[in-house]
Parts: sequence; C-alpha cells; structure tokens
Amino acid sequence: MVKISVIVPVYGVEKYLREAVDSILNQTMNDLEIILIDDGSKDNCPQIIDEYAKKDDRIIAIHKENGGYGHTMNVGLERAAGEYIAVLEPDDYIDSKMYEDLYNIAKEFNSDIVKSCFYDNLQAKEEQRILKAKWAHDEIPQNRSFKITECALFLRYHPSIWSCIYKKEFLDKNNIRFVEAPGSGWTDNPFQVQTMCLAERINYTPNAYYYWRRLNKYESEDLKDYTIPFKRSDEIHRWLDENNIKDKEILSNLYFRELAYISIVLGKDKIDKDEVLSLIEKMLKRIGLNLLLNMKNLNKENKKVFKQIFENPMQLRRKILFKKIKQKTISIRWRKREKRVILFGKTIIKGR
Repeated sequence: MVKISVIVPVYGVEKYLREAVDSILNQTMNDLEIILIDDGSKDNCPQIIDEYAKKDDRIIAIHKENGGYGHTMNVGLERAAGEYIAVLEPDDYIDSKMYEDLYNIAKEFNSDIVKSCFYDNLQAKEEQRILKAKWAHDEIPQNRSFKITECALFLRYHPSIWSCIYKKEFLDKNNIRFVEAPGSGWTDNPFQVQTMCLAERINYTPNAYYYWRRLNKYESEDLKDYTIPFKRSDEIHRWLDENNIKDKEILSNLYFRELAYISIVLGKDKIDKDEVLSLIEKMLKRIGLNLLLNMKNLNKENKKVFKQIFENPMQLRRKILFKKIKQKTISIRWRKREKRVILFGKTIIKGR
C-alpha cells in the first residue's frame, strides 16, 4: 500500500501549479501517490497536469467538469489508495520533509490525524511576508495522542485541513466526505469539524511545513458570497446535533470562529444589509454568549467585538471598514515577529 495519497484540487492556478507539484516531488518520502484533479480549469492547468503525469508514474491526472472544491476532493478521496491522505492547495507549497515527518508520527501513535503548524504566506499588493501561524502551542498536547475534547482550541482557528494527514481507513469508516457546494465554498470547515470530532487519536507537532499563500490581506476580499459562512455553519451544527455532540469546549470554540466569520462578512465593501442582519440574527440565536464569554484565552478585545456583534453589528461594520481604510493608508508594525512601516501599500521602513 502507498503510504500517502496527496490530493491536489486544481482550478485556474497555472501561475503557481508547478511550484506546488514540484514541492511534492521533492519530498524526502518517495512512497507517494499524487492525484492531480483538474476541475474544468480554463487556463493551462490541464496541460501542466498531463505533462507531469508523463514524467512521473506516481502522478495520476484526472480531468472532469467543474464541480467545485468539495466535489473535486471527493473524487480524490474515492480514487486514493494511500494509507494516509494529504491535501495540497495548488497555489501553496510545502517543505521537503513534511510528509515523512508527519507519517513517522502517525505510525508511532497509530494516529487518525496528524496536524502540524504552518506558515502564513501573505503575498498581497499591500504587503508581503511569511510568518509562522500563531497557535497556543503550550496548550496543545505533544508527544502523545489526544481527542478534540482535550484540545478544542483547534476549532477556534482557520481549519487548515492541508496542514494534516488523515488515515484513509478512519475517513472511510466514518463516511467523512466534503460538502459539495459551488466554487470553493468553505467546504473545509465541515470537513475539519467532522474529522476532529470523530478522531480517537489526534497528534500535533509545532513544526511548520506548509506555506499557505494568501493573495489578499483582508479575508473579506476573498469571500465572494457572504452567505457561505452561514450555510456552512448551519451544516456544521446540524451534523453536531445529529451526532449528539454537545461538549461545551467544542461549541464555545466553534462559536468563537463563527463570530470571527461574521466580522469578515461585515468587512465586505458591498453587502445587502437587511439580508446580512437576518443571517446574523439566525446564527446568533444558537450561540450562547455567556458560554462564549467565559471560555479560556479570551482577551478584552475579543469580548468587546463579540458583544458588539450581538448588540449592534452595523456599528461594528463601520469600525471595521474605517480600520481597513486606515490600514490601507498607513500601517505600522514594530514587534518581535515583524518590523515595518507601510504607506499606501508600500513598505517604506523595514527593520530586523
């Protein structure tokens, strides 16, 4: 059996695709199956995929009509023959030791999921920088397996499903697949919740291997359809109810993330205010504010923002938009991890 099947869902990324595939081919682990799936891409991605498949017999090229990220991932999961599954977004790239290191951890602990830290690779017009993602490493168990109830903190942050490997047997046994929605559709959110909540053995390493490329500084600019976060939230909570998952730590950390997503929606330049307010009201009905405000690691700013979402979301929207305008004009960052002054999108001072 192949050790790891790497699924790469491809659409409209010819500029970055070669870098992504090369980073897989350069892995120190050779026992890989690389599944490149063209989701009806209209650029040169189909030709690039075929070119690579001819060069390396570990590569499987699949072409299909456009069905969105979730459908593409499900095609890959059905085709995959590896002991473990990995995901690489076609505009990202990885360190050469990623899969060998994660697989070794998986074998040592018989893990259902092995998760690693990652790099936030911002390549926006306003700013370019690569920083290791901020995680509460001291609160995440290391050198042993754990269940999500012991560290629900993962559900607070970006799903980052691509900084993991998943045991194929675990996914199949629990019938875990992606929601099939148009476009990208944030379908990584339900997938992450299901895998984390059902896994018996999760392992984590603070080492970072994955370079997550972001072309927009503001997450609101990546969100094409502001109804998407609300749709995925409905699906997640429906699944939690169906599986009788009511752990307070799980729910509170999910609520944290969902309120953060509301902030992203409020930061969009153009929205239908009445529709957005209706969607927010519906989401807030199931969120326990007291449970949220009493959770661990909640700072004063978090509490302030969350209360504003409940009390006056449109006032918060005005503050977010004003902050965006201000940051696009001048931004000063002078801390240990980052030292720079940015004026009208250009770095004019950069420290060490």
